[in-house]
This record gives sequence, structure tokens and C-alpha cells, in this order.
Amino acid sequence: MNQKNIYKFLFSALFVFAITPAFSQFSAGLNLGLPSGTWSSYESVGFGIDVRYEAPIQDKLNWTASAGFLSFAGKSYGGGNYNSITAIPVIGGVKYYFQESNAGFYGAGDIGLVFLSSSGGSENRFVFSPGVGYRLEKFDFSFRYNAMSDFNYVGLRAAYIFPSK
Repeated sequence: MNQKNIYKFLFSALFVFAITPAFSQFSAGLNLGLPSGTWSSYESVGFGIDVRYEAPIQDKLNWTASAGFLSFAGKSYGGGNYNSITAIPVIGGVKYYFQESNAGFYGAGDIGLVFLSSSGGSENRFVFSPGVGYRLEKFDFSFRYNAMSDFNYVGLRAAYIFPSK
């Protein structure tokens, strides 16, 4: 990961922390990215981390903001390897809990930007990420489909939820 990407990630994470009021809920998670479509021919499984802020809009409906980092290793082919890709998503969205507020099964939808970089260059992509998940008292597990035109991947997240202030 080059120095420019480190600064983008740190800026994004600090921005999320700066907008946080005292009643906020933060989580930090481990992510697994499984490339789909044509991208799966060139990239292997991606691994990463993220931070997410969540606050209520109304009963059972919350808004979210998150920033993270994912690294996808390039696959090998006859004479070499495809480029590895680093993805830094900065997204916001909503979460609706089906059973009770901040507990149980939920549906979610996020939109935002993903900063992609590899040894071949860098670019920014718009992303839409519908998903489902389950929240326990201190843990959040989710499954999302991250659609970025030809760079799509299935995302799995397991996160620890920090106690509210």
C-alpha cells in the first residue's frame, strides 16, 4: 500500500470519528471480499478491516457511515501474475432492523466511493452495496454485494461493537 492510500484511509477514518456525537455506536470489523464476475478471473480473495458509525433515525431505522481497507491479491497466469488491487471504500447508508431496534436481523443499503489502486494506476468508483446481517449484543455479522460495474465482490464482515457513551 503506497503512502497516498494510507493518507486517504486515515483521513476517511478521522472524518467518521469527527462527526460522531456522544450517543454514537462504533464497530470495527474484519472483512472478506470474494470477487465475482469477470473480476474473479484476475483477483483472489480480499482481506481487510473497517470502522463503522451507526446512529438512529427512528425506531428500527439507523444511518451508517464507514471507511475501510481491502487488499485483493492478483491471480497467477502462464507467465506471471495479475496486479494486486487495494480498495478503500468510504460509504454511507441505512440499516433497518426487522425485529427490534439495534438487535437481530436487518437489511441494509450503502452507497459511496471506492478508491482503487494497483501498480497499474488508480481510479475511483461509485459503489452500491445492498446486504443483510445479524446483530448480537456486541457483535455484528453481515453479507453484502458490492456493485462497482466490472469490479464486483461479495463482502462478509464480522465486527465488534464498542459500547455507547
